[in-house]
Amino acid sequence: MHSQALDLFSNGKVLISGEFLILKGAKGLSLPVKFGQHMKVVPVKNERLEWISLLNDGSEWLNLVLTKDLKRIISVKPENAGNEIRQILKIVKQLNPVLFGRGYRIITKFDFDKGWGLGTSASLISNLSKWAQINPFVLLDKTFNGSGYDVVTSLSGKPLVFQRTGIGRTWQFVKFNPPFKNQMYFIYLNKKQPTVQVVKKFQKVQPPQSIVKRITQITEDMLEAKDASHFSELMEEHEVLTGKVLRKKPVKQRLFADYDGAVKSLGAWGGDMILAVGGKKTPDYFKEKGYQVVFGFDELINQK
Repeated sequence: MHSQALDLFSNGKVLISGEFLILKGAKGLSLPVKFGQHMKVVPVKNERLEWISLLNDGSEWLNLVLTKDLKRIISVKPENAGNEIRQILKIVKQLNPVLFGRGYRIITKFDFDKGWGLGTSASLISNLSKWAQINPFVLLDKTFNGSGYDVVTSLSGKPLVFQRTGIGRTWQFVKFNPPFKNQMYFIYLNKKQPTVQVVKKFQKVQPPQSIVKRITQITEDMLEAKDASHFSELMEEHEVLTGKVLRKKPVKQRLFADYDGAVKSLGAWGGDMILAVGGKKTPDYFKEKGYQVVFGFDELINQK
């Protein structure tokens, strides 16, 4: 049981390839971002657990006080919030009951906008598993039930290729620092998607194995791409295949048909981040379209 204050940090992520299909066994390329989620855990003498969540601007978006056995909410702001955190903490307690023999004050803070889709849930699972010294995948499976690529990326802070198979999860740390990275841009589409609901819905989809295998090959080819032209071709093929499975038009067809470059969705199609590969005027193009959050590769991706 921790008696000293802990300062924890877990990276956010972007999934370059494999979105959705990573849940069905396809390999996906995941990159850590420089932003992440901080969590400070302070033991207190009070017989309760205080949970305070802060946005990246320092404002408070959740203030929850529970009895230390987690059975009762003492107070919560805003009203009717906090139940998800309470349920997650209950599972943490099941996995490490000794930890909850005392009170705590826990403060979490994003250093990115939580709407960007960079891994709010994964960085939370990562930080909680570090604090409680529990298996992060068990916690994930009992809460958000995602593939797990984001948790591994969050915990490690390293680029990796991830695959979920019938016998479990495997991943390999890789180097991804392409010579054309100055032509890669990440743009937020201003509409965060509800990850848990999207994942749950996609779990019922049965994509053709041929597409799953091809997405795996695209992931491997992306690691070997030597120029922006080849990488762009892979992006576009990935979009077409994923679009077939989802029965949706790729994002470039829907929103950016006049863009002179390649565009690929990175999250739950319809929001979150996209990846664009193009010339120096790319940031201007998207900002003129009303998308003000545009990152260059080195501005966003953690290379340490």
